[in-house]
Amino acid sequence: MIIMSLLLCTGCWDKKEIEQWGYVLGIAVDPPTLGKGTGSKEGEEGAAPAGFRQMDISADKPTYDMTIQLPIIKESPSLAASGGGGGPESGSPSKTWQITQTGDTFLSMEREIESRTSLTLFYGHLQVLVISDSVARDGLDKIADFFLRHREIRPKVDIYIAEGSAKKILDVSPKIEDHSATYLKQLLMNSDRSSRIVHKADLRATMNFIRAGNDFVLPKVEANKEEIKIKGGAIFKKAKMVGWADEMDIESINFIRDLYRGGVIVGDRPGDEPGLISMEVTKSKGKIKPIITGDQVSFDIFIKIQGEYDGQIGFLSDKQADKAYMDKCEKEFTKVVREQCNRTIKKMQEEYKADVFQLNKILRTSKPAYWEEIKEDWDEIYPDVKINLDVEVKLKQLGNFK
Repeated sequence: MIIMSLLLCTGCWDKKEIEQWGYVLGIAVDPPTLGKGTGSKEGEEGAAPAGFRQMDISADKPTYDMTIQLPIIKESPSLAASGGGGGPESGSPSKTWQITQTGDTFLSMEREIESRTSLTLFYGHLQVLVISDSVARDGLDKIADFFLRHREIRPKVDIYIAEGSAKKILDVSPKIEDHSATYLKQLLMNSDRSSRIVHKADLRATMNFIRAGNDFVLPKVEANKEEIKIKGGAIFKKAKMVGWADEMDIESINFIRDLYRGGVIVGDRPGDEPGLISMEVTKSKGKIKPIITGDQVSFDIFIKIQGEYDGQIGFLSDKQADKAYMDKCEKEFTKVVREQCNRTIKKMQEEYKADVFQLNKILRTSKPAYWEEIKEDWDEIYPDVKINLDVEVKLKQLGNFK
């Protein structure tokens, strides 16, 4: 019995302690920077010698820089005594290690990174994938295969587009998080409070768009030393990025596609006096209806918005908050939303020719016979399609007066 119990109490022969794993939290993909005078230079703090970053490649020249972010779990006694956190600028040690590798395939770069760290890389906790706009303009389909096939990377990983360097996003030392990757992941969760943020941008949804041949938008990120901001979006036609959408464009797209979860509308004070009024949106419903007339198609878009009168800047409204005044406010908010959405529609049709409103999907599902006739010519038809917009705003509550 004693011998049998000893067999049952044995530990795992191949166990690894938590300090021996390299948990990859974020990945940044940039065009190759070695020899171009950009990115980290040899000799800078935290930068690897060029010989470490550059690997033997099969192509004539490297294709990408891949940067991974690892949390520093195992600290020396001196680092632990200092309290950790912050970065070089704050005088305390960084809690992450960004490793950049230059190469031509992501798998080979991953293996090369493992020759530079004593940790075993694990991607099961990957939070974000940040891609440089230079890489995105060349096509996401060219880089997606590795991330889709990797057995540890989950399809819910969020994708972001950075103007210029993607690595600089991971280099941020945030004030309220230990790691910039988790900080960035949390930002996208605020889309239910600010609909100027792209509603959904994970790996699975992005690849579904690409496989279906649809146009779409991914969030654009900017950063300084301590902060990251989601600032509008990157517009994709099929798999290639074609331009930028500002924050108001993202809000309009969310209104039209019925993805609006919460936000604020600001308008001018009714009448001739200066001042601003604002409302908090509590409910929004967007509906798109295709209209077939002969061989022509047009779309009627209906947006119904409910919200609370939030307040004003420049004047006091307690004596003006009657029904007549609220009716005028509703008309002003309706005008603001209509003009904003029409501006975005015009921009997407004329400037980028990108169907980010998924009108092709509406046609495919609601008018399948007609779609079969015109689907091969949709890219030429879409920029000239007539879109009629109907907006209705209702103020349900006036808020509290104290």
